[in-house]
Amino acid sequence: MNKIIKKHYPIERLPADLRSGLKEHGWVHIEIQPERGAPLRKKLSLLVASGRNVHGDAQAVLSEIRALRENR
Repeated sequence: MNKIIKKHYPIERLPADLRSGLKEHGWVHIEIQPERGAPLRKKLSLLVASGRNVHGDAQAVLSEIRALRENR
């Protein structure tokens, strides 16, 4: 699961709705994570899929992996 953590974040930089109930100045610890069931973006898979395959087809990839394992 993706999570964003900001430590020592200045209160005055928070949006107004998040500042309510806090001191005017100071620091907070912010942790943001998606709700369960919220759809996650598939940005990583798009980046991987758009890359150039440098090894050729699936057989060439498997051959390369086997060769690397044998030459340890």
